[in-house]
Amino acid sequence: MKEIDYTKYSLEELLDCQREIDRAAHPERAREIDLLVRDRAKHKAVQKVSMADDQGNIAAIKTGRMPSLGQGLGEIIGGTIFGLMWISATSKEDSPEYWSLIGYFVIVSSIIGGVYHIYNALAKNRFSTLDIVSPDKEPDPFNQLMGFDHQEKPGSARFCVSCGSSIHGEYKFCPKCGKEI
Repeated sequence: MKEIDYTKYSLEELLDCQREIDRAAHPERAREIDLLVRDRAKHKAVQKVSMADDQGNIAAIKTGRMPSLGQGLGEIIGGTIFGLMWISATSKEDSPEYWSLIGYFVIVSSIIGGVYHIYNALAKNRFSTLDIVSPDKEPDPFNQLMGFDHQEKPGSARFCVSCGSSIHGEYKFCPKCGKEI
């Protein structure tokens, strides 16, 4: 029978094994699991924290709602005031006519940017600049708009955490190494 390397298991996985193992059939494995559980609980081992979901999609860091709201309002108000000041300053006869267009451009671009940030403050699913929130928790609206779907399709491949082989179908155990999936 193939040996199982329990040292790579997390504390939660070890506790599951400890509850489920047939101690009469596998006394050595049960003893090894007990020792590892005791050791991990004693040392409070730092566990690896993953920011990915089960499909390996990385989570997304998103700007908080209040900073987004403040930035949006600041862009609209500040850009509009600056644009109006620019237009009034360049409306004198000694300045070229097209210079006032810069003021209109500043106003329009600040309104567009401000609306974007206010949307991020108020919408359920927000756009992100850095991808760090799990897509199954809060999908990116741009991905939905573009038709990118990160959901697992029926019949798509999964992978065994023990041997890494591709698993197609609804197996409970890896067909290659026999480890529970």
